[in-house]
Amino acid sequence: MRWDDVNARARGLATHLLDRGTLAGLADAPDWPAFVARVTALGYPLDLAGGAAIDPPSFDRAVSLVAAQRLALLGRWLSAREGVLAVVLEDEEYRTLRALLRGAAEGASPGARLRAVMPTPHLPMRALERMARAASVAELVRELARHGHPAGRAWQDVLRHAKAPDLRALEWALARLYAERAVRAARAGGPVVRRFAAELVDQANVWTLLLAAPLQAGADADQEFLPGGSRITRPAFARLRTVREADPLVEVLRILLKDTALGAALATAPLDLPSLEPRAASARIAWLRGLARRDPLGPAVILSVLERIRAEARVLRALGWAVAFGAPGSTLERIGLEAA
Repeated sequence: MRWDDVNARARGLATHLLDRGTLAGLADAPDWPAFVARVTALGYPLDLAGGAAIDPPSFDRAVSLVAAQRLALLGRWLSAREGVLAVVLEDEEYRTLRALLRGAAEGASPGARLRAVMPTPHLPMRALERMARAASVAELVRELARHGHPAGRAWQDVLRHAKAPDLRALEWALARLYAERAVRAARAGGPVVRRFAAELVDQANVWTLLLAAPLQAGADADQEFLPGGSRITRPAFARLRTVREADPLVEVLRILLKDTALGAALATAPLDLPSLEPRAASARIAWLRGLARRDPLGPAVILSVLERIRAEARVLRALGWAVAFGAPGSTLERIGLEAA
């Protein structure tokens, strides 16, 4: 499979992305108006509706739309090689649907549910806005199934066998669907794309191991395990789910994930859970850029640009909210860890 034509275009698109130093400059903005002014001065293509003042929710949405447009542009360039983009979009849809599900369960406002979601070809913004207005989890499931998304059918199956909506069961069903679809999409892309998808699945399993309450010895961890990773095997996952102390758990994970992007993120001691995801994203981009330098005609070039687009959007949205609410410098520094 040839990548040279789309790689050349992706490199051109990457010149429009904001780098780590530029994003750090945005984090120094003293207030919200100054932050927006700095973003627009950089030429970032925000749609300001004819120059009207922009607030944090509309900034969040505008950044999501910019990222979605860039991903769609790369999708057109990829043509028959769109499986690479599909792996990334599966991850975005997983994040988006999980946010909508939790928002429906909590009764959050539609605006809060839409914060930091990313529209995709299968979940356009108009559909997301409609789903964000769902009055209950059951209504969200019906709306998603009516839209024709496979997660709607997966969630319907869960609700069909439950007396009441079980948020945990719904989240596991979504995670399993995401892992299956991401791994399947990566199969035709070659070893680099397959490893990329496998690392995303490994990361999802690591979050479960680090954040979920440990299971009792002998309890069944199989329903929580996501197959498709390269380092976190089913037996290892089942064994680690019973570990009750964080330090020995992290030490084993560091060994299992050695020489991976996620392993690099875990290498920081002591482990800081809030910064782990941005560190993992940054390490993944660094890994892909290293591969791209060694093989400039391979898929790592396009993957690194896809990841940089997503990272830029996440950092910009998070910085926007943090600056608007006067977050401390430590929070702004943590947000910037993901910048490429």
